[in-house]
Amino acid sequence: MSKIRFASLTLIICIVVCLSQTSFSQVGAAEVGEVYIGGFPISIELLSDGPIVKSVTDDCFVDGRLKSGDVIKSVNGIKVGSRSDIVRLYNEDDINIPISLTVMRNNASVEIKTVPERDVCSGKLRLGFQTKDGISGLGTVTCYTADGKMYALGHPISDSDSTSDFVCRSGSVYKCDICGYQKPTTGKAGRLIGKCSENTPYATVTENSAFGLKGNVAVAETGEKYATLPRSEVKPGKASILTTIGGEPSFFDIEIVKAVRQNGASEKGLVIRVTDENLLRMTGGILQGMSGSPIIQDGRIAGALTHVLTNNPVRGYGVYIDWILK
Repeated sequence: MSKIRFASLTLIICIVVCLSQTSFSQVGAAEVGEVYIGGFPISIELLSDGPIVKSVTDDCFVDGRLKSGDVIKSVNGIKVGSRSDIVRLYNEDDINIPISLTVMRNNASVEIKTVPERDVCSGKLRLGFQTKDGISGLGTVTCYTADGKMYALGHPISDSDSTSDFVCRSGSVYKCDICGYQKPTTGKAGRLIGKCSENTPYATVTENSAFGLKGNVAVAETGEKYATLPRSEVKPGKASILTTIGGEPSFFDIEIVKAVRQNGASEKGLVIRVTDENLLRMTGGILQGMSGSPIIQDGRIAGALTHVLTNNPVRGYGVYIDWILK
């Protein structure tokens, strides 16, 4: 089973753009229980709350060992947010050696001391490890509101390189075009391939929640209003998803196989099966990047697509809209 998930900064789309935000003044309020439907793809850029260790190049650690997947939180007690912060502290003339690193490993704080080597040519201390500052990927907007709140993905973003939960320091999403896709193969999910279509952010990210990304839309816009369907009214049977395979978002038929009765917020409340012959012929089923595609039943938004079964890409899971908007 695979989340329709994210990889490191080198995969899918890699962009660096300054964040911007515009106030909301031209939009009328939607009725309570109504949202503007999404279904369009976004490129996502998130910065981690601390550099993520990709690899360790030098064995210079005297008290434990830095490991791939560690998230560096501080150097000698000083909080760091990026690799450049670490380099700056390492290059200070009065830095205390051994250097103490505080890292998050398996969601627990670990203290490590290191005696770094000096570069023969520059005389600067060598870090002895490679890091990255964030992750990027492709996903789908579920909905947005009249006051400029965006909801996307339906599940939290995780990083395959990190051993701890991904904590987002800041981030932006950009509208993008779907320029192709890879069909699933045995035991491996397929994926959408996209490219950024705009240079300015569609929204800034405020939270990487258990039920997807939340953010503030940069420029207020309107769309097609849909009422939300409470989870108590979602039932097994015919439904559809709104997603983008190429061009504009399109509706495709699905079946809600199971609607789990959940008293508390939880993922995978919906089990779905793709029944649309056109979608099956084009993509072979659910692809990574469709995460967040709204699920519609009886003309209302019931939830969002979140997972694909890697051994059966025709089937997947969804989450109730109740939890997304919570």
